[in-house]
Amino acid sequence: MVRLSEYEIHSIKEVIYAYDKMARVYLFGSRTDVTKKGGDIDLLVISEVIPKNSKRQILLALYSKLGEQKIDLIIDKDFNRPFVKIALESGILL
Repeated sequence: MVRLSEYEIHSIKEVIYAYDKMARVYLFGSRTDVTKKGGDIDLLVISEVIPKNSKRQILLALYSKLGEQKIDLIIDKDFNRPFVKIALESGILL
């Protein structure tokens, strides 16, 4: 269970999959805890093909779909980086 609406989940996946249909999108942080309120949307995208310099374009597309919200976006292809490992441990695949 996550604190995102079906529309928000669909919109996030739609934006990311426009760049890479094989990308894996994880939600981590406070939005994975249904007992909490508020919080930003923390997203980890694992992709072999999305360049890191696409982050700004992706965020703009997310803002246009989801409105003004605080969104933290990490794009990586390496599962072995320490922060990525932490995000994956606590994250939920969307």
